[in-house]
Amino acid sequence: MKPGGGAPILLLEDERATAALVVQLLAAERITNQVESIDSGEAALDYFRRVVSGQAPTPVLCVLDLSLPGVSGLEVLRHIRATPELAHLSVIMLTGSGNDADIEAAYELGIDAYLIKPAGVHGLPDVVRELSLAYELIPAERQDLA
Repeated sequence: MKPGGGAPILLLEDERATAALVVQLLAAERITNQVESIDSGEAALDYFRRVVSGQAPTPVLCVLDLSLPGVSGLEVLRHIRATPELAHLSVIMLTGSGNDADIEAAYELGIDAYLIKPAGVHGLPDVVRELSLAYELIPAERQDLA
């Protein structure tokens, strides 16, 4: 996806096919924010450290897989919610786990939405719209104004 200005969307997903589908779905919704893809929990925590230190832009949205290599998605979410500079970040869990304990843990940690793959991937655009991020997401028709 071509950068269109504005804050990036952070995609924390280790499966390339799923990551590509998420990018495709966002593009189909004409959302042109740059998508930053990260494929491990450690790399995600490093990215967030750079955000806090001002070395990386704060994302407008984080799409987070529960089963990341290394540090789990729940640990990444715990870090996000415990860091004052990140606590406001909208986070959507997109995962293959429909386990009640995982869902409950994610909501207890403050997830904004929980979608179960593979079918849940297709509901991502609807959830993004429901999060009221309209002023932070860049629709393609506004690119001339940016």
